[in-house]
Amino acid sequence: MSKKDNFKALYALSFAWQPGFLIAVPFAVFLWLGILADKALGTRPLFLILGLFAAIAITAYEVYHWLIPLIKKQKK
Repeated sequence: MSKKDNFKALYALSFAWQPGFLIAVPFAVFLWLGILADKALGTRPLFLILGLFAAIAITAYEVYHWLIPLIKKQKK
């Protein structure tokens, strides 16, 4: 396997992992923060649900901005 093939394989792997991280990290962080806030304030599902909505909004924003350059590149 040549260096060029190695680079292409690593590029494809990083390209495939990026949307996974864009989705998983906000969900993990905001749900965890929601659980912590609910425990601290005694409001059982309130901040968990708010964290879920925040994670959905941020994930949609991040994925949208990740896809825009790809869509523009395809149109060229």
